[in-house]
Amino acid sequence: MRENSFRLAIMPGDGIGVEVMEAATAVLEAIEKRHDIGFKMERVNGGARQYQETGVAMTEEGFEAAERADAILFGAMGSPDIRHPDGTEPAPQLDMRFRMKLYAGLRPIRAIPGVPLA
Repeated sequence: MRENSFRLAIMPGDGIGVEVMEAATAVLEAIEKRHDIGFKMERVNGGARQYQETGVAMTEEGFEAAERADAILFGAMGSPDIRHPDGTEPAPQLDMRFRMKLYAGLRPIRAIPGVPLA
């Protein structure tokens, strides 16, 4: 990995999130080719469909990948037709916020050395 590199947890989630993350990762790959920067991207499955298929909205391994990452690139999670037995929505993104002590949906950013702002 390059000296100026970052670990990214890529979380497509559900619905449009999958398509958005495909486009976002293509942009990141183009940035790598144009600038002295590298991204180690780890796909992390989670969300309503995962819950429907496995009974778990996000695995422990998924949470650990998010904690290891320098940044989390998050698509969309949730589906109106998938609910827990009590009627609530599987929301691993909220579980992740509490676990990582991110009690609001803040999206802090910072400039990356060597990459122009415009």
